[in-house]
Amino acid sequence: MILKTLEKNPRHLSEEDIRGLSEKVQPYLTGKRYAHTVAVAEEAERLGGIFGFSEDDRNRLRASALMHDITKLADSKKQLQYCEEFGIIIEPEKNVSASVFHGITGAALAARDFADYADADILSGIRWHTTGRYGMTVFESIIYLADYIEPTRTFDDCLALRQYFYDRIAGCASETERNDILRDTMIYSFDLTIGNLLEDQRIIDSDTICARNYFIALALQE
Repeated sequence: MILKTLEKNPRHLSEEDIRGLSEKVQPYLTGKRYAHTVAVAEEAERLGGIFGFSEDDRNRLRASALMHDITKLADSKKQLQYCEEFGIIIEPEKNVSASVFHGITGAALAARDFADYADADILSGIRWHTTGRYGMTVFESIIYLADYIEPTRTFDDCLALRQYFYDRIAGCASETERNDILRDTMIYSFDLTIGNLLEDQRIIDSDTICARNYFIALALQE
């Protein structure tokens, strides 16, 4: 069973709060990255509706999406500086690159610079939106998936995953069916990611492997 939330005292964010946050993250992003960020927030809200999230929880998804890439522009040196600043311990097998580490440093920066817009779920969505993790919640999975399939993405894998998800989710009425489709979509996404990393002979983050194993384990329980 995938739990929907972690936070017992969730942040309540109004539409005005979301507009304010949208403006405040702009200095952290390029114009192109900001356009992607807004698209992720819109996709996260759409997915939240599909999976039965309340309006409050959909706003929390939007907040997490708006902050998910706030350290994406930092190079490896800056990522290491963030790690030192926030007391982040780097595991030996971790690849300290912006592509992987911006989730870790982004969550830490969001907790400090955007504390009025953050709670445990929102920060966790930022933290795991790139690698995934074992035991992902629906909230975390939505942020991860929204980043992958938002409409401005034109990479072949993004297009394939988007079509896979929306073709299967159309017409599904039960929560069980929807959760099964989310599970299968997450497995497919990790298969695509891991396949590309293997082809390019790049490091595969251990959390990504654990995330795939988690969803595979859920499928085997059926």
